[in-house]
Formats: sequence, structure tokens, C-alpha cells
Amino acid sequence: MLNYSILLWLLAEAEIKIKPMRVLLFLIAFVSSSIITAQSAVEVSSKIRSATVYARGAQLEHSASKFLTSGRQVVTFTGLSSELDPSSVSVSSSGDVRVLSVSSQVNHLKESAKPKRVVMLEDSIETFEFDLKFNQNMLVVYGEERKMIIANQKVGWEKSVFAIEDLEDLSDFYRDRLADIMLKEMELQSKEQKLQTGLAKLRAQLSEQNSKLSRSTGEILVEVQVPSNGNTEFSFKYMVRNAGWMPSYNVNVAEVDQPLQVSYNAKVFQNTGLDWDGVQLTLTNANPNLNGTKPTIHPWKLYFIEQAELYRGGRASYSNKMLEMAAPQSAMAMDAEESDDMMGMEVEYPANEAVTQFRIKTKHNIPSNGKAQAINIDVFTVPAKYQYYTAPKFDPTAFLIAKVTGFEAYDLLPGEANLFLANTYVGQTFINPKITSDTLELSLGRDQSIVVKREKIKDFSSTKKIGNSTKESLGIELSIRNTKGTKIQLIIEDQIPVSSDKDIEVSLQNGGGAKVDQNTGKLSWTKVILGNSTESVTFKYDVKYPSDRKINL
Repeated sequence: MLNYSILLWLLAEAEIKIKPMRVLLFLIAFVSSSIITAQSAVEVSSKIRSATVYARGAQLEHSASKFLTSGRQVVTFTGLSSELDPSSVSVSSSGDVRVLSVSSQVNHLKESAKPKRVVMLEDSIETFEFDLKFNQNMLVVYGEERKMIIANQKVGWEKSVFAIEDLEDLSDFYRDRLADIMLKEMELQSKEQKLQTGLAKLRAQLSEQNSKLSRSTGEILVEVQVPSNGNTEFSFKYMVRNAGWMPSYNVNVAEVDQPLQVSYNAKVFQNTGLDWDGVQLTLTNANPNLNGTKPTIHPWKLYFIEQAELYRGGRASYSNKMLEMAAPQSAMAMDAEESDDMMGMEVEYPANEAVTQFRIKTKHNIPSNGKAQAINIDVFTVPAKYQYYTAPKFDPTAFLIAKVTGFEAYDLLPGEANLFLANTYVGQTFINPKITSDTLELSLGRDQSIVVKREKIKDFSSTKKIGNSTKESLGIELSIRNTKGTKIQLIIEDQIPVSSDKDIEVSLQNGGGAKVDQNTGKLSWTKVILGNSTESVTFKYDVKYPSDRKINL
């Protein structure tokens, strides 16, 4: 309210000599302008209804309701994210209320409301600090009492004569009371140490939370023309940067004769300064940074270039060949390192990728802390052909491989996958459906129920000298035991050396039925091993080289 006596006093102090009628007119104009200003400054709070989350960025949709009087006025939506993009704001209103103009600003004076977790931490710290102070005061009390007893004990001995019975009673009193005080002090000291530790943890947690908070708030100012008094519904959207999501999977194999069980998840994170409470989420791999301007084709002129310019990338801005050469270098993969704090993740949107959207059926709470929160998109089973693979020369373990066809129907996106074998975690892999043709191959980790051994056959291993040459013969046996109750198909790979010099001769004496790659020396077997049974394969080879030379055999 206006204090008109103060206003008149200010006018008198300024020695403004004006007629009474002019004073009256001035006051009427001042009051009228104040009333108009008060009417035009309408602050409205809103609630986040939905969020469309991109790989980096999100579009937030708010809704609000306010009773407005007729006339032209400015509605200010307060308490928004300070990270909002002013160019992305769109506002709609109900009824005949017309939106005349829209602008935005950051309010550094009005801090955003503290999140519930911050309030809880501050309350806990206050409780701990009170308990700690009380504990410290009690230590002082017991310490003063101990000093008083010791002082009284000295005075009593010096100024009094005691009978034996009184002396024994007094000694018992001093001993019991001092022992009780010292015990209390030990308990309080132990409690103080625990309180100090707990308080340090709470303060560290609060410091981490506060470091991620944006205390300033965003505001959207909407100038409207209201035809008549009534309640008006508003809906407005805007883009924020500090949010995003990335796909992840949980893949479980119950048995090797059953389909894959796939849990399609999203890791959603945001640090917009606002907690998303009960928000309807839509996840998409679209690129929100693409503009709507159609491309313009410029003339493509041919000219002679020097060979060196091909490598400098100089004057070839319209060269198809140069673009093809540069394409692999410009491709960048997303940061595969998983972290709780996702705000530092780099994102590159693949070109010409079909847009995929997932509308999450249930509403979710996403706190503004920059930490990833797993949200389930879908759960489904996928028919798969299972195969085991082992290369015992490098790793005496069998790896389970699943080959999936028709995966296009599931709208899979590149992402990390947690692997489970019979509900037991066995490791991680990366699903990238873009680098496959019609079959998606997943490495499902190690299966310890397949026991693999690789041993040298002593009877077929020897070293002989023939003239000026040395001949080394090696025999290898590979044994695989299937401890499962069901049969498996296993691909076994090993190798023999390949000569890189005409003086080194390698000859395979017995391949054991393997498929041999003469260029690489790779040996391959495909075996079907029944449950609770063992299969073995052997191969033998000779290496001949000059006796006066050494080789890396």
C-alpha cells in the first residue's frame, strides 16, 4: 500500500511549490499508474507436465491456470529453469485470451525452491549439530564434576579426621563416582567421534548437491489481451540443454534353447535446476539442433588439383571422393564410459538416421542432479540361435554367442548391454545394430560350465637337427567338456604359425579335420557336444629353419 503522508512530506522537503489542484492531480496520476503497474505484473506458478528428452537436451511442457481481469497485462511465469532457450519458447492460452508477445529473462535475485533432498540434508545437519553441541556440553559438565570431587577429596583429607568406617565409605564414594564419571566421558567421546563423522558425510553430500543446483530462476513474460474476467489456462514449452538420455540393455539367457530375454532401458539425466516430479516422458533420438532451412545446391565446378591437396583437404569442398575419404575420420562414437554423472557425455547424432520415439507409459520423477536414472522402455523376448566359441590358445574359456535375426522390429539403438546367464551377471557388451546386415551377433560373455583345456602332446613333440637345419615338431590336443545337461554347438579356433621368410618352412602334418586358412594359419572346427560329455581334437605341425638362426616359436 502507498503511504501518501510520506509522499507529501517528500514533496514538502523538496520545496516544490505547486498549487493544491496540481498536487491533487499529481497524486491521482501517481496512484493510477501504481494500480496499473500492480495489475499488469501478474506472477503465475506452473507445473511441468511432460518432457521430450533428446540425446542431449529436452523440451519441457508446463501448464498453469490463473484468474485474470479484463484488459491488457503481462503474465510472468516464475520458477522456471534458468537454462531455458529463449528462442524455443512457445505459449498458448485458452478461450479468447490473445497472446500478444513473449519474452524471457533470468532472475538472479529470486532463488529457486530447494529440492526435497537438500531440505532433508539441511534438517539432518541441524539435528547432528545440536546433538554434537549437547554432547560437548555434557563432557564439560562431567569434567568439572571430576575436578570438583578431586579438589574436595584433597581438602577433606587435610582438614578432617575420619574413623576407619567413614574412611572406607568415603573411599568407596570417590572410587564409584569417579569411575562412573570417567565411563560417561568415554561414552560421550565415542559418541562425539561418531557425530563428527556423520556430520562430515552430510556436509559433503550437501556440498555435492548444492554444486549442481542453479539457484537463479528463469521467467517467461507473456503479454496478453483478456476480453473479460475469468480463469485462463496456459500451456507453454521451451528447450533446455542440461538433460539427455542414452539407451542401455539387460540381456538374460535362461537356457541356450530358449529365446533371449531383453530389457530395453533408458538412462535419463537432467540438471536443469528443476526436479521433474510426476512427469510424462517421451524419449527420442531426433536431433533438436537441426534447422528447418532447406539445402541449396551450388554449382559443382571441376578443376585440376595437385595430389598433395588431397591430403591437406585444401580446395575440395564439393568433391564426392574427398567427402568419402573424410567420412570415416569424422565419425565419432559416443563416450562408452559409464558414469553416474552424465553431464560430461559427448553426443554426435548419426546422419540420415530414422527418428525413433518412445512414449513412457508411467510417469516418473527425475531429480535435478545430473545422475543417470534407469527407466524401462520395454521388455521382450527375441528368438536367437546360440553358439559357443573358444580359442584356448589365448583364453581357455567358452564364450556364448547369440545370433539374432529380425531385430529391426524392436527399434534398437546403439548402447551398452549388461549380460546375464541364468540370472547371473557375466559382463558387458555393446549393441550396435547399425553395423550389421541381417543378423545381429551378441557376445553374451563367458560360460564357466564349458571346461576347455589345451595341452601339448609329448609323444608328438620333438626337436631334431637335419644337416644345417633344425626341425621342431609340435602336437596339440584340445579337450572340451560340456557339464551342462543340454547339447551345445561349439566353434573351436586355434592356429599354426605362418612363415614370413623363405628359410622358415611350416607344414601341417595332421589338421584333425579342421578347416584351414592357408593365409593366416587359422584352424577351425565346429562341434556338437552332448550334455555331460567330452570332445577332443588334435593337430600336428612341423617347423624347419636354419640351425644357426633362432625363431619366435
